[in-house]
Amino acid sequence: MRSLAEAPDLFALAGALADLLGAPVTIEDHDTRVLAYSDGQLSADEVRTATILGRQVPPEYREALRRAGVYRRIATQDGVVYADLADAGMKPRAVVGIRAGDEVLGSIWAVVTGELTGAQEKDLLDAAPIVAEVLLRTRARDERAVRDRVEQVVALLDGGADAEAAAARLGLAGPLTVLAVATTTDATRVDRVAGALTLRLTTSGARPVSAVLDGVLYVVVPGDSAAVHRTAADFLRRGDGARLVAGVGRTVPGPAQAHRSRSDADHVVRVLVARGAAGTALPIAAAFVDVVAARVADVVEAEDLGGYGPLPALERFDAEKGAELVRTARAYLARGGDVSAAAADLTVHPNTLRNRLRKAHEAAGVDLDDADTRLALMLQLKAAALADRTVAREERWPRRQ
Repeated sequence: MRSLAEAPDLFALAGALADLLGAPVTIEDHDTRVLAYSDGQLSADEVRTATILGRQVPPEYREALRRAGVYRRIATQDGVVYADLADAGMKPRAVVGIRAGDEVLGSIWAVVTGELTGAQEKDLLDAAPIVAEVLLRTRARDERAVRDRVEQVVALLDGGADAEAAAARLGLAGPLTVLAVATTTDATRVDRVAGALTLRLTTSGARPVSAVLDGVLYVVVPGDSAAVHRTAADFLRRGDGARLVAGVGRTVPGPAQAHRSRSDADHVVRVLVARGAAGTALPIAAAFVDVVAARVADVVEAEDLGGYGPLPALERFDAEKGAELVRTARAYLARGGDVSAAAADLTVHPNTLRNRLRKAHEAAGVDLDDADTRLALMLQLKAAALADRTVAREERWPRRQ
């Protein structure tokens, strides 16, 4: 008989322990999911059969065990715990917790006919640290794999030659689209939807790759942006999606250009968060004006140009004279230069509005009959509106330089 220490994996360990105890054994994690089991389960009971088939203890039996205090005893007692819930249709169990320090990693369950002998209890207790070591090694290996995959996705999102190499390792080729998903409330974490959304985006056998970076879920999808947008929009209409926003970048021809799609997606998400547009997914084309205005605002801020242009000139005049030139210009531009309509919006006479426009030109140096001036002012007003909506959310969604 192979000893416990020689068992190569959890299934072999469960089998070796079952031989020592003369009882069918399961090894479960801290969420009662079955990690491994021995032969001989048919001699157990219906609860064990359902547990093996479902790979987890059924909810009604978990509740019965909880009410009986079994889970509490497993978590707090060092010795073997006996559970006898005949009323729930369960044969007696001998259980021991699997621990790493103060952390409970899981438990080992043996279906028994009565209390174990002293030697059998020792075998069961001796098995726990061996299983704990296997679980810790497995967790460390899984964590390394996750870190490696995240590093590859980061390299892919950065574009360039490193992205080509990362894409090859990740099994991606051809046109790619980047999707960014962020939360509008702390009640929803994007990592909780990462798996489901990535699975939904799987197309034609080509599997997307994803990573959560700084609280934002990025999914790199082999395919075009239209299909990604349709899937993301449908996903956000359900469940936790109502508290998320998603930005879809342009489709790029290959991994080397992935950073462009990622930049688009980032800016769309920033715009949607600023709008408070929870449950919305937009492609770059649908958010183009807001994205351009936001990028212009970034350039203006980075180059310290905020004091230049028509908007600061109107703001200075309003501050000095107590005028309403900014409000007037905004209404005039919103109405496409229709004086009567803009005046009606402001509840002033059209001649009053004309006088304000003349004052903007003569006193503030802002000629709203000039096309370039109108373009600059519209961009500055749009950027200012986005900034106003962003203030309350800026800590959660920092600007990317």
